[in-house]
Amino acid sequence: MKKQNFYDLNFDQLKNFLIEKTDVDNDKAKMRTQQLFNAVYKKNIKNFDELTTFGLKLREKIKNLISLTKPKIIDIQKSKDGTIKFLLELEDKRNVETVLIPDKTLSRYTICLSVSVGCYLSCEFCATAQISKKLVRNLSPGEIISQIILCKDYINDWSTQKKITNQVLMGEGSPFLNLDNVKIAIDNSKNKDGLEYGRTRITISTVGIGIKKDNMDAIEWAAKELDVYLAWSLHSSIPKHRSEIMPINDKYTIESLIPQLKKYYDQTKLPIFIEWICLEENMTEKQAKELIKIMKKVPSKLNLIEFNPLTNKDFKPASQENIDKFSKIIQENGFLSLFRRSRGRDINASCGSLANKKSVGDE
Repeated sequence: MKKQNFYDLNFDQLKNFLIEKTDVDNDKAKMRTQQLFNAVYKKNIKNFDELTTFGLKLREKIKNLISLTKPKIIDIQKSKDGTIKFLLELEDKRNVETVLIPDKTLSRYTICLSVSVGCYLSCEFCATAQISKKLVRNLSPGEIISQIILCKDYINDWSTQKKITNQVLMGEGSPFLNLDNVKIAIDNSKNKDGLEYGRTRITISTVGIGIKKDNMDAIEWAAKELDVYLAWSLHSSIPKHRSEIMPINDKYTIESLIPQLKKYYDQTKLPIFIEWICLEENMTEKQAKELIKIMKKVPSKLNLIEFNPLTNKDFKPASQENIDKFSKIIQENGFLSLFRRSRGRDINASCGSLANKKSVGDE
């Protein structure tokens, strides 16, 4: 019988598992679950023999029923700017990439997490979409949160003062096409007995997937169930152009998403981060004016992202002069506009560059 992976369960699921499978008394189940969460997510135990607070009989039951299996790091690349990219091998031999992005002092990091193997959204400026053209499979909750555990191990980040201070779900795949598993991973990241990250330390991204979830729009559902920062990959404010570079816009239009994004803000009181790749063709005055109309409807901040050219596409990066002009128009209308330089470009770890061919493989 295959063991239950510990990292695939949130707190309540683990508590119920202990009651049903190990005969832990109902009145002790919460305490035992807290002890397990603390042991794994705070003390970083590697096997259940280290559970000295558990009696031998219960410890053996847990060992026989639950595993602490994680993906394997099979390659590490380090950028000259301090960015670190990890190639992970999953149990089915598929691969995904995870990135640690340092701050200027190289002492604190943001982790960029992947949520699937491959992606079918076909955004023209994204290397992941260009190399995969398909969703091979979603990652399990354990495969998502294990990326954090593995990176914490690598940089020895197990003191109370975290080195990995922020999480962004912006690697391979679309979180909104894997919401159930993403929710469990985020639950365990936020749980005070888990990794204990605050809601403003986690950002989930979406191109704007207007699907339904539990009879709600998925974005509204995420506001209630995830309650973290939301980044909207917009990249163009002109519908025709956005459809050309992001085909998903034909199905989920800008106008259809605006009410959902407004609800997200109303529920969480967290401004939406609008992500905008800096291409020569979208850093125009017309684009800026149309973007301002959107920002007036949705409380938001603008993140301008340096473009990392793809070998098979004709997109050209915007000049710094045009970026500055575009940003000035946004700021003069009362909105925050920040420009993010690429990190890890020399190891293909920068935004939109995760495209290791091993991720998808041959079918």
